[in-house]
Amino acid sequence: MTGWSLRCSRCGHLSPGDVAQWRCPRCGGVLAIDPPLRLDPAAIASDDPTLWRYAAVLPAARPRRTLGEGMTPLVAGELDGEPVWFKLDFSLPTGSFKDRGASVLVASLAAAGVRCLTVDSSGNAAAAFAAYAALHGLEARVFAPAGTSAEKLLQARAYGALVELVAGPRETVAAAAQAAARVPGRVYASHNWHPIFVEGTKTWLLEVWEQLGRRWPAACFVPVGGGSLLVGAELAVGALDGRAGGPLLVAAQPAACAPLARAWERGSDEVDPLPPGETLAEGARIGAPPRGALLLAALRRSGGWPEAVPEPVLRETVRLLWRQGLYVEPTAGLGAAAYRLARRRGWEPAGPVVVLLTGSGLKTAAAARELLEEA
Repeated sequence: MTGWSLRCSRCGHLSPGDVAQWRCPRCGGVLAIDPPLRLDPAAIASDDPTLWRYAAVLPAARPRRTLGEGMTPLVAGELDGEPVWFKLDFSLPTGSFKDRGASVLVASLAAAGVRCLTVDSSGNAAAAFAAYAALHGLEARVFAPAGTSAEKLLQARAYGALVELVAGPRETVAAAAQAAARVPGRVYASHNWHPIFVEGTKTWLLEVWEQLGRRWPAACFVPVGGGSLLVGAELAVGALDGRAGGPLLVAAQPAACAPLARAWERGSDEVDPLPPGETLAEGARIGAPPRGALLLAALRRSGGWPEAVPEPVLRETVRLLWRQGLYVEPTAGLGAAAYRLARRRGWEPAGPVVVLLTGSGLKTAAAARELLEEA
């Protein structure tokens, strides 16, 4: 039990703050911490170089051990001759932004006496949860699609996770992970569902706020698959001063799998599932994001929009990032590509623009070879 509750975004049902609860027990909807956590800037532990400097606004006490996650660099760069700020979340300990949510969620689970976590993932989330499970002495069981490359799961195995391949669509893989968690002492630790995971992801924008002199950027361009970074961004703004003054948010998705953009074009408040197409941005191939309605609402409140990035623009943009010394995986290039598309249409930012770079190119050697060979 905790000092907060969990409220369903669909039916409004209020549940006790149980760290094992990952979706609404009444309707199966997405949960959020209630009331929303607020941050007094004076409570920021400025001498702590990790994301735990924001422990006062995280649903977990600072753990005894960390991997140094957080406070990733914000560096000046450019795209098509225009200045931008790059937030280097690919420099986190396991090479992706997933460390933010995983570190906070696993610390919460460990403190609650959980002995084993299960997760469904084909890449970055598997590595992040495996690493933080190892750090806290928990067992990790990773369920991945049968077609996942061995290279992608090698990192999770190195941390000691038990990896199981599951035949069938992604929903079947998730169901296997959920079923395996129905044992005392185990919890389904979902990066796409768990409310504590998104609380950890909000730290990226809190860091940006500090790095820019305690002010918000004018706009942020964010790769979106499940959307935890986008939800986290809105949580960060709400934690400090509400929606007023926060950045415009742009959700960048590959055109081959852009459920937010399709819903936006239709003027819908809900996201209908769609079959994911082929794209190099495989980390964003999520045709039915559980938080779809929340993502659309967050974009509208910020004054932003979803951007569907064509494959040729994504490929060109990733190579442009590499030429600036930013060796990212293709999925991480979505935000930069979306920014380039917006500028070509004549969009003018009202101030500093932050482009979030989410995952390391060291994880996707095959895609890197393909991009280099076609250049």
